[in-house]
Amino acid sequence: MYRELYDTIKTDKGNIDLYFLKKHFYSPYYLPDKFIDIQNRNKTISIWQDPKDKQDHIRNWEHVYTYDSLGRVIRYTYSSCIICSTLPYDYSVTYNSNDQVILIQETKNPITFLKFYYNSKGDIIKYEKYLGDVMELEIRLLN
Repeated sequence: MYRELYDTIKTDKGNIDLYFLKKHFYSPYYLPDKFIDIQNRNKTISIWQDPKDKQDHIRNWEHVYTYDSLGRVIRYTYSSCIICSTLPYDYSVTYNSNDQVILIQETKNPITFLKFYYNSKGDIIKYEKYLGDVMELEIRLLN
């Protein structure tokens, strides 16, 4: 088992959220630009890398975001393409009653999932990445 500890990471007094984890720990790697967009309530949005090019996954690639009635991303996908260096993905998102992401799960391979735990201030205090029953990564953030 491999273990790595970080002593101190300076923050800018903002909340410790998913984007903080991505910036400092490079995980989770694939995230939408934002998780809540009330303008897109109950919509599915498709964004092609080159909107003027043919909409196929051979030369062009697509991001799709599905929003619930509260404007929260509940699914986000990336199609990839033949020449892309990034593999395709398809994630579903679960929220708690405070609209905080508590679970991100690979839709096509549901044994891969990410769990998030928060304190009363809304900061993430623990992050776990699983492959089946095996925890691959755990990050605990302390005061």
